[in-house]
Amino acid sequence: MRSVRAAAVDRYQWHLMNSWAHDESVITSADEYKRWFDAPQSNERVRKLREPASQETWVDIIQRFPECRAEVAWSRHTPVVVLKILRWDADERTRWRVRTNARWIDEHPDDALPWEDDPSVPIQFRLSDQERQLLQFGLTEWSGPAKCTHEFAVAMGFRDVEDLFIQGNRIGEAIVAGEPLSRTDWTKALLSTEVVFMSNVIGSGWDWETTTGLSDESTLQMIRALQRKIVTGGVIGHVFGTRVGPAGWSEPVHRR
Repeated sequence: MRSVRAAAVDRYQWHLMNSWAHDESVITSADEYKRWFDAPQSNERVRKLREPASQETWVDIIQRFPECRAEVAWSRHTPVVVLKILRWDADERTRWRVRTNARWIDEHPDDALPWEDDPSVPIQFRLSDQERQLLQFGLTEWSGPAKCTHEFAVAMGFRDVEDLFIQGNRIGEAIVAGEPLSRTDWTKALLSTEVVFMSNVIGSGWDWETTTGLSDESTLQMIRALQRKIVTGGVIGHVFGTRVGPAGWSEPVHRR
């Protein structure tokens, strides 16, 4: 009998993993998988990355192409023996995807629900230098052309505007240095970057390209990549992003 946790995670995986019709296609080599991994986003790319492969091919992929590990961990065809290797990968997103893979949960039901992990524990993500630099800009721009208010600073997880400046510098420097940070700090960095880039009312807006040297097009592409790479579950509505209810309890505003 399937565990309750495995059944719950089925909903988490259904959209990306079970929406494609079964066919006889298989991934025949690590090089073929990498070509599709690097291909522009399309329905065909998503379908190809969901195709089965031999255990030897999966092992070859994760050994030769570490950047592909999170995608491999997401596939319903990945053998449990490969998932066991990926469970201890340095990248939190890869580990997260192993723990939400139905095959893994069937054998390890007590290792599911990673969003319930302590969000203060330092973790690391596999990011490019350019993505790390972008996150630093997303934090430090608040002390430049952006015009943050106390309320917006609190909404992004900081005590006030001054704390945004101080903690933003700390978090940004740590990200660029490749240091692990808590899931809470990673969430603050991503949220701050999303807001300061897009908003011309309180963020950098039109000044972004001038002050950072990054084009809007390249920034948006990197933000989309970061949104896929950085896991933020269990932070919004729990650590911050809450309001005080009528009885004095914290009421989640939103939970993804």
